[in-house]
Amino acid sequence: MEPAKKKETLVQNIAYMAIMAAINVVFVLLTTLVPVLLFLIVFVLPLTSVIVTLHCKKIYFPIYATATIGLCMLVTIWKIDDTIFYVIPSIISGFIFGLLIEKRFPSFWIIFITTIVQIGFTYASIPLIKVMVGRNIVTDFATIFSLQDFEYLDYVVPCFIFFISLAQEIIAFIIIRNELPKFGYELNDPKRLPLSLFISLVSSSILAFIFMFVYGPIGYLFTLFSLFFGIYAIGYLINDRNLFVYIALPSSLILSIFLFAGLYSLADKPNGLIFINIFFFTEAIIVLINNYLLKRRNIDTIK
Repeated sequence: MEPAKKKETLVQNIAYMAIMAAINVVFVLLTTLVPVLLFLIVFVLPLTSVIVTLHCKKIYFPIYATATIGLCMLVTIWKIDDTIFYVIPSIISGFIFGLLIEKRFPSFWIIFITTIVQIGFTYASIPLIKVMVGRNIVTDFATIFSLQDFEYLDYVVPCFIFFISLAQEIIAFIIIRNELPKFGYELNDPKRLPLSLFISLVSSSILAFIFMFVYGPIGYLFTLFSLFFGIYAIGYLINDRNLFVYIALPSSLILSIFLFAGLYSLADKPNGLIFINIFFFTEAIIVLINNYLLKRRNIDTIK
């Protein structure tokens, strides 16, 4: 199948973007009428922005973004905070998602970077909404889940926003990956575990331990980063089909469980859970040995 041609003329771009903007507006309007559909729009909005980014010229994207945001605010004038909180971050993260695909970034970086962008703009929208309409989004969500009086609400908020943002980007990625050839793009996932993934896993684990004693909520956030990179690293390690990996991974898990149990009480409540980074750190050691020491020794032996 030949890849779909990119929209070239102004008329083609405007027409295509108008259709995608209309889809966004319909979904936003539906959520105001049927609030339970709110979680649906959370996952649809980034996807439409990705498609526009890949299919249209970048110079026209501001027109699409402005039109979508303006129309969404117009049809939900009585609840513009929803547009600020959901629509704006999703459009921006979707645009960056498309750019990273075009620049042939590995999938784990595409998902992670756009998740961070989504988190950043979501957090930025919270004080903006409070100033504009006097609504505290954090308090509202806490009330929905009966957590308004929860002692550790500061820990829950960044984790919740991370999981929602990550789910958005993963769903957008799953849907768009099979459609990429139609747009003339291919994913650039390396066959071997890249050095950048190893460095990210080590860095996030170390930073989690540091912030455990500085500011616990950020320590939990870096722990989630470690979890993300760690899952990708495990996938690469298992795909290696190496006897060393098959022995080392379960052994490190057992060792980490014992160390976690022994160290848990040393941290202030509720920071003890951050000690699960012990496993991610040992996993990084396995990656170091398997990918950079054993393979180097095998190469030298062959030579």
